[in-house]
Amino acid sequence: MRSKDNPMTIHTPDQPFIKGPDVENPFNEHHDVAATSEAIQTMLAGRTPDWVQWPHEFNSHLKESFAAEKEISNKMASAYKWDDQEQLTNEVARKVNKITTREFIDKLKKGGIKPIVMDGGLPGTVALWAMPPNRNNKLRYVCFLQVPAMYEWSVLRLDAHGIPNGESFRGWRTVAIQLVEKEIITEAQCHKIFGVPSPNAISARYFRSLWEKRNGKRYSDLDDQEALGQE
Repeated sequence: MRSKDNPMTIHTPDQPFIKGPDVENPFNEHHDVAATSEAIQTMLAGRTPDWVQWPHEFNSHLKESFAAEKEISNKMASAYKWDDQEQLTNEVARKVNKITTREFIDKLKKGGIKPIVMDGGLPGTVALWAMPPNRNNKLRYVCFLQVPAMYEWSVLRLDAHGIPNGESFRGWRTVAIQLVEKEIITEAQCHKIFGVPSPNAISARYFRSLWEKRNGKRYSDLDDQEALGQE
């Protein structure tokens, strides 16, 4: 927009005009051009750097260096990977037996549980609360539910290095386990309300979680694995 007082002055809309001294080259006002030129000449003293003469070779070297660092990072990350994460990330096998979140809540109510669902604070989720046994005046937080529906098994999310990083999808069996761990229902009630899944690689962690709650410890010994049929 041209100024009415001075046609050669341009005003930017919505910004005030601030009068200042005219300069021949604004770059020179903030940079010591002579010093910069001297520094460049010092850097290039004797010859042109290799990275200027052969940029493609240096680009290739840079890519190879990144690839090498990525390989090192992946090797370090392997120590943090789970033995069963291949099964836990198998979407085809885990995204089965879908039920709506409302149907899940109805199953709990039919099983004598008093669930309360509230806003989960995150898109696509709600928070599940429930009354503990014999404490009808209290509510206990259980976990979040995915809406509007959930598959049977949760799907594990992996980061760029293949390390477990939360869930990419919440399964209703995970919620069932949380109900047992938070002592809203017993293991027997869990089987009665949700049924017992077939024992296999996909359900192994489910049975392992129930075993750990029942025995009050994490299982890692060979005898424990034999008891679960995981040998």
